[in-house]
Amino acid sequence: MNYNAGNIRWYQKELLRTIREMNDDVKAEIVTIMRDNPLAMDMAMDANPVDIVKRAISSLAKKWIDNFIRKAIPVSDEVADKTLEAVDRGILASARKDSLVINLQWTDAMLQKRDAIIAENVSLIRSIPEKYFTEVESMVFRSIAKGGDRKQLADEIEREFGKHHGITRRRAEFIARDQIRKATSALAIARMQGAGIEEAEWMHSGGANKPRHSHVIAGKERRRFRLDKGCLIDGEYIYPGQLPGCGCTCKPVLPF
Repeated sequence: MNYNAGNIRWYQKELLRTIREMNDDVKAEIVTIMRDNPLAMDMAMDANPVDIVKRAISSLAKKWIDNFIRKAIPVSDEVADKTLEAVDRGILASARKDSLVINLQWTDAMLQKRDAIIAENVSLIRSIPEKYFTEVESMVFRSIAKGGDRKQLADEIEREFGKHHGITRRRAEFIARDQIRKATSALAIARMQGAGIEEAEWMHSGGANKPRHSHVIAGKERRRFRLDKGCLIDGEYIYPGQLPGCGCTCKPVLPF
C-alpha cells in the first residue's frame, strides 16, 4: 500500500487554482471599496462604509461557496476513482512480482468506502471558503476598527490578503495530502479483504518531521493486525493514514 504522489499533486492543484481565483477576486473588490469609495474617508467614524464592506463580503462569500460546492462533487468523484486506480495498479504489480493471480471485484465494502470518501471530501472542500470568509471578515473589520485614512487601510488589508491566501493554501494542501492517504488506506484494505487477506503488518513511513512515537514503534515491530479491526495503537484501533498527518502504510500478510 503506497500513496500516489501524483494524485496528491493533482488534488492540490485543483484546490489551489480555485483558491487563488477566489482570493484575487475578493481582494480586488474589498480593496477597491476601501480605496475608491467616497464614503470611506473616515472608516472609524462613518458606519456606511462598514455596511458596504459587510454586504460585499456577504455577496462574495455566497458566490465562492457556491463555486466550491459545484466543484466539490466532480473533484471528489475523481479523487475516489484516481485513488482506486492507483491502489489496483499497485496490487496487480505486487501480485505479478510474486507470480500470484488476484481477481479484483467490487464488493459492498468498497462501494461503502467509496461513498464515504466522496462525502468527506465534499464536506472538506466546502469548508475551505467558509473558513476563509470567516477569517477575512474578521481581518477586514479589525483593520477598520483601528481607524486611519482609506489608503492606509486599503494597503494594510491588501497585505493581509496575502497572508490569508497563504493560510488557506496550506490548509488545502494538507486536506489533499491527508485525504489521498485516507482514501488509499481505506480502498487498499477493502481490496485486500476482497482478495481473502485477513491480516497486515504496520509500516511506519519514516518521512514526518514530528512522527508519532507509537507509530514508529508499531512500524519497528511490524505490528500485525486484523484488517476488519485495525491496529491497536495508543489504546484505539486505527488504520494507516487514518489520523491527521499520518503517512504510515501496511503490508498484507498472505494466507497462502
